[in-house]
Amino acid sequence: MKPSTWLPVLTSLSEGELMSGSDLGAALNVSRAAVWQRIEYLKELGVQIEATETGYQLKHPIYLPDLPTIQNAVSIAVDLMPEVSSTNTLVLEARREQCLMSLYQNQGRGRRGKRWVASPGNALMMSIGVWLDCGVQDLAGLSVDVGVSLTHALNTLGVQASLKWPNDLWVDERKLAGLLIELQGDHDRSFVVLGFGLNLWPISGVDASTVSISEVSNREWADCDTVFLINQVQQAIRDYPNQAPSDRIQRYNEVGLLNGREVSVAGVQRSLVGIAQGIDEFGRLCILADTGAEYVSAGEVSVRPQ
Repeated sequence: MKPSTWLPVLTSLSEGELMSGSDLGAALNVSRAAVWQRIEYLKELGVQIEATETGYQLKHPIYLPDLPTIQNAVSIAVDLMPEVSSTNTLVLEARREQCLMSLYQNQGRGRRGKRWVASPGNALMMSIGVWLDCGVQDLAGLSVDVGVSLTHALNTLGVQASLKWPNDLWVDERKLAGLLIELQGDHDRSFVVLGFGLNLWPISGVDASTVSISEVSNREWADCDTVFLINQVQQAIRDYPNQAPSDRIQRYNEVGLLNGREVSVAGVQRSLVGIAQGIDEFGRLCILADTGAEYVSAGEVSVRPQ
């Protein structure tokens, strides 16, 4: 179903009021049967809608970004597409500086080929593309650094998040957000794309290992919060080439979840178990194992219970 079909229904319900099928149909100039079809499609996408004899109502608030408000408050071009394959894919293909937001990604990508899915209005999903006058080889720790900046930004907004290396944001041992950085370029110029997904409301059908803003904050997400994150991400990417390694390491230590904890790392040439000891200047995770200090640039990290 096309976004132009389901988005007006979602927008009409976003105020939180109970609306009858007749009222929705009249407002959208469609039949009650067409309204029902759109409601069922939204429910398939994961939107939690209560259907009763008297009408339809969202089970909890949702967040629909207001594009003009956001664009007026940021320096980068912003676009909002209700449904896309993947915001990262589209920004990579366009190769121009922009922030692309979406309500639903039907082919959303996470780290290491994992799929990232959230229902419309339940998550903040965006990709930001920025050109840098440096080579890809100079951006080894950028993903971790942007994760640190996003974690600090959420802390500023009152969300006590920590960074689970390399780029998952956790609260109370549960995943709140994730990011994916992809690079294109050569030895002297690079195009950086940062994809970011933040759970705003609990994800239906997902296990208890995730958490959302609504569960850890006493206020609803707003456009001013989105603006703040967009500006923080832009600044983090642009500042990275000139940042001192010591400052980068210090900022990581302030929000790093793994420091001093026993972890296991899979997905590298061999599995590692040891105590996490922070990062080095390249963003690699230092693990104190039986064999001594090991430095890991990639891998799936599991945290041993405290």
